[in-house]
Order: sequence, then structure tokens, then C-alpha cells
Amino acid sequence: MRRHLLFPALLLGPLLGLLPALSWSAPTGSAGVIHRPVKPTAQAPGGGVGYSAEHMDRSVDPRQDFYAYANGRWLKRLTIPDAESDIGGFSMLGANLDAQLQQLAVQASQAAAPRGSPAQQVGDYYRAALDLRQRDAAGLQPVQADLDAAAQAGGPTDLARLSARLQARTGNSPLLNFAVMTDFQDSARTQLTLQLGALSLERDQYSDPASQKIRDLYVDHVTRMHQQLGDAPDVAAAKARSILAMESELAAPRLTPLQAYDPARIYNLMSVDEAQALIPAIDLRAMATAAGLTLPARLQLPDLAGLKALNQLLANRPAPDLQVLLRWSVLARNADFLGQPWFQLSQEFQRQRDGLASTMPLERQAVQLLTVELFHPLSQLYVQRYYTEDTRREITRMVGHIKDEFARRLRTNPWLDAPTRAAALAKLAQVDIQVGYPQRWIDFSGVEIRPDDHLGNHQRIAAFQLQREIDKVGRPAARERFAEVGHTTPVSINAAYDPQLNGIDITAAISQPPFFTPGADRVVNYCTMGAVIGHELTHGFDSTGRQYDAQGNVRDWWTPAATAEFKKRNDRLVAQFNQVQLLPGLQLDGALTLGENTADLGGITLAHAALQRALKGQPQPRVDGLTTDQRCFVAWAQLWIYKAREERIRLLAAIDYHANSAVRGYAPLLNLDAFHRAFGTRPGDAMWRAPRERIRIW
Repeated sequence: MRRHLLFPALLLGPLLGLLPALSWSAPTGSAGVIHRPVKPTAQAPGGGVGYSAEHMDRSVDPRQDFYAYANGRWLKRLTIPDAESDIGGFSMLGANLDAQLQQLAVQASQAAAPRGSPAQQVGDYYRAALDLRQRDAAGLQPVQADLDAAAQAGGPTDLARLSARLQARTGNSPLLNFAVMTDFQDSARTQLTLQLGALSLERDQYSDPASQKIRDLYVDHVTRMHQQLGDAPDVAAAKARSILAMESELAAPRLTPLQAYDPARIYNLMSVDEAQALIPAIDLRAMATAAGLTLPARLQLPDLAGLKALNQLLANRPAPDLQVLLRWSVLARNADFLGQPWFQLSQEFQRQRDGLASTMPLERQAVQLLTVELFHPLSQLYVQRYYTEDTRREITRMVGHIKDEFARRLRTNPWLDAPTRAAALAKLAQVDIQVGYPQRWIDFSGVEIRPDDHLGNHQRIAAFQLQREIDKVGRPAARERFAEVGHTTPVSINAAYDPQLNGIDITAAISQPPFFTPGADRVVNYCTMGAVIGHELTHGFDSTGRQYDAQGNVRDWWTPAATAEFKKRNDRLVAQFNQVQLLPGLQLDGALTLGENTADLGGITLAHAALQRALKGQPQPRVDGLTTDQRCFVAWAQLWIYKAREERIRLLAAIDYHANSAVRGYAPLLNLDAFHRAFGTRPGDAMWRAPRERIRIW
């Protein structure tokens, strides 16, 4: 089950980088253009990260365009680096964080440290990642055995062994992968799951007309790679077209991002024989044996249609075609860990796909790989150097205030009936919120990390991670905290609610501007970090979180009357966000983003209410010419400062559960009475929303 995140997970490679005009199309008198297209440049981002009155454009009427009022001067200075696809509070903090992490990695690489210690592993991994001479010299030799295995795989047993082999060596087999998840109906137990291998493009990019350019680039890239393998140009091009066709066949029936969010759809427990009947082309018992695993009585199969499509492809395509696809998958998954020409060709494809002018420096790529592969050893170094216990205590106190405010609102919520209210309060009371870093670190000390073997380091970490999954099979569910790679590790800029744990992790890395400034103006801290806390708490009661009880089990604890009232408010919120136009002809998907939009609305509502309670109703002096409430809402809007390239906007609109960040900066506020009082909006103003149209869920 994916966690509810404050921000989407970032992908490896060129991650970040122009936001064209956003229009709010429906209510009469709404804003026509929120902000205008600008050309990306190679200049560094402008302005400091975090709240500042200097970021505001006071020549803009906040009643007409609040986002431009709060961020206008900053938006004019803010430019997207050539090697990035968007820029905003998260990515600017990410750049600062990467600089901190790089300093740690460089120092670790230059110092002597005991073998297996975090410093030794981080330092040697970093040295190997930067050693392009060694990578060039090795050529394809480190993956030749995998390429040969892929080129010879034929029957169910061969494919099974290849799946296990590639998961252990790359972290992701193109066929099937073993993973362990908590049982949806019994959170004390684990279930072994069969996950489909990742594809080279996103699901919709294989069929979306707007993605034809990406498909053309992909075919050209695959062709070039095969030519480097020794194929004649026409043979390489034919293989590339065949690979695209086969991947498209696999992608089409897979779960959409919205479907993958539905526990009822992805909870499919089967016996081993039943699962085998769905995928006879791969011998599941042979795959388990190759992985050193004894299969339990039942397996969890999240994507049945995708599994059937994989079996159909393996059963119907000629073996030579399948071997071309599998061999390509091996090369594609390893290219960024190899030397030239493979690394350069992979980087160039990613640059073109994302519409970038240049690729990210190798040093920063190495740091970002460290955050994914040696996530806890690196986090240990980071926490020791940069994270203070004072910050942890201050945020923990704020957690208590926000949680208390949510409880007060549950007790007075006008549409909840008594039984549902009691169950909601019981669930809230059991939400376990942890701040900064885990009480127990994952021990990586047994993984051999060498200073001269980048791909080997990656392979040994992949094998270690697979073994960790296998070791969980048949055991009670482990309550690992701050351990979801790319999401909740201490060096992830994020916070997340896990519905099966009924817990929230607020990472060390997010505990700095723009989200939190130790000892700073509490108005700003409440309406940024406080809103983050409220956002995650609300996730326990959004359209997905509400399906889990206090123990993390999927169970309907709502009365029919409360469910009907909840759905009515959800439908209205979906309709609101469906009105946002991201690009000409591209609307924001209100259904896909419903849970995050609910959490944004709940987060800023809870933060503002908790702030008022903390101030005990005492009048506060104006700061920066702004009242307390005005400063609160400006701080929220500045949290979501954002520009993005068109390619990034289209990608996230298709796959991301979050609304475009610029939309998050103003859209939730239009539902708050306090916002309209603070800025004196009136009927006819673009930012006006009539009281009867304002939505309150929590």
C-alpha cells in the first residue's frame, strides 16, 4: 500500500526544472491567468527559500490573484536550472539538502573509517560513483552474464530464474518481483506479493497522443543503444519498434494511478496454485527457489489485469522477440551504473525526454543515488551533523497542538453522527506521529561497499534489500519507521501517513525552511510545518484513509449516513479541482488528486485554527504590514512557489496524486472563511467563493 505523501516521490535522473499559465475556469469572475509562461534559463534560483515579505508583489490585488500577490516578485526572479524540469520550495530545499549531503559524502570519502560503518559505506559509494575511468574500463563485462541469461531465457523455469536473478542484481526484474506488504485486513500479518516489473515509460506515455514525441525519442534511444551493441541500423531500429510495441502491450491493461490507490481493487489473495494459473508462463515455485524463499500458502497479487497481460505476452510472442525485450531491460536498468557510451546515451535520453538543456552534474546524481541506496547510513550522518534535538522537540510540541485541534473539530463536526464521531476520535487518538529519524536504524554494515565498483555496489545493495524482504515472509508485520525509500527516510524532503500503521513520519530533512524555521515567527511555522502535520493527520480520514480503522485494517467503521455526507463533500471537492486548466486542453484530475486536496484543505484549516488557539485570542501587531491571518495565508502560498516545464506538468498530471503545486498555493484557501475575512473578498472578485460553495470536510 502506497503511503499518503505531502509531495510526490522523486525519480532518479534529471528530476527537477516552467509553469505555463494556469486558469481557473468555472466560477463566474474567477481568475483568468494565475501566472505567465517564462523561458527557463541556466541562472541559479532567485531569492531565499522560505517565507519573506520580499517575495510578495503588492501591486497585485490579493482579491484578484492571491498566488501572484503572495509570490509575484519571487516568481519573476525564480528560474529553472537547465538540468531540472521544475523548481519550487521542495526542489530548492532539495538543492540545499544535496549540498549538505555532498559535503558529508566528500568528507566520508576522504577519511578512514571502520569497514561497514556509515562513513565508510557512504564515502566509498560516492568515490565509486564518480570513478568514470573505472566504469569505462569495465565496459559491459559487469552485466554480460545477465545479458546472456536474458538472451537465452525460454520456458517458465528459465523466466522464473531470470526474474529472481534480476531482482537480486538490479532491484527490479522486468517480469515479476517479490515484495512483502502488511495484510490489509490484519495489520499484524504480512503478505508476500507479486509485483510487476517497472516499464521504461509511464503507463499513459505509451498511448497518450500528447506523448508521441516521447515515444519517438524512446525508439531513437533504443535504436542507438542496440547499434552500440553491434546491430546494423535497420536491425537496431526494428528491435526498438518491437520493444516499444511489447512494452505498450504490457502497459495498457495495468492499473491506473487512481485504481492503484484503491485497497479493494489491489487486495487479491490467492493460493499458490491459483496464482500460478494466472501466470503459467513463469514458474512461481522455481522463482521462489531461485530467490531462496519458501512460498507461503497465499500470495497477494495487486494488478490482476497487468499479470494476465504479462502472461499473454510471454505465451504468444516468439522467444527471440521476448529475449530482445529482456536483454534490453537488463541494459536499460544498468546503463546509469555503467561507463561510456551507455551512461552518456541514457543521460541524453532522459535530458531530451524531460525537455532539459543539460544533465545534472555527476556529483549531485551520486548524492541522490546515495539517498536511495544507502538511505539509512547516509541519514545517520545527516542527523548527526545537521539535525538538532531542539528542532525535534519544537515540532513534536506542534504535533500535539495540531492533533488536539483535530480532536476538537471532530467533536463539533456538524455532519458526523455519534457512532462515526466516536470511532474517528478513537482512530485519531491512536495515530502514532514520529519526528526526525527512527528509534532503530536498518543495519547495512554487512553490505560490501567498494570504492572501485559502482555497479557492484548497486547489485550488492539490491541483493541485501531482496533478502530483507524474504526475511519478513511468515513473520509478524515489522513496524519499520522512516524506511520507505524516496518517501520517508530522514533524508527525504517529505512527511507521510501510513494507513496500515496509522502513523506519520515527519522527516529530518523537511524540518528546515521553507517548511520550518527553528525559533522563528510561530505564525509562519504554524501555517507551514503545522499545515504539513495537519495535512498528514487529515490523510487518516480522506477518501482512502477512511477505509482503515485505528489498527490499520481495512474495515468500514462508518454509518451509512456519515458515508453519504462524506461522499457529498468529496464530490464537490472533485468538481472544484476539475475546473483547473493546467495547459490548453489539459485539466487537473480532481478524482486522482482528491485525497491530497482533502489533506491540503484539512492541513491549512487545522493549522490556522491551532494558531488562533495558541494566540489565545489576543490581538497581534502587524508584521510586514500584514495581520496575523494575512501572514498565515501568505506563508502557505509561498510554501508552494512553483514553475515547471510543460513535459513535467503533463507527466505529473497523469500520474501524481497531488495537484500542481501552484494550485495548492491558493485553491484550498478559497474554502476558508478566515481567508475571505482576512483579505476582504467580495462577490465579483476572482478569489471570491460564496459561503454556500465553500467546502469543509474536517
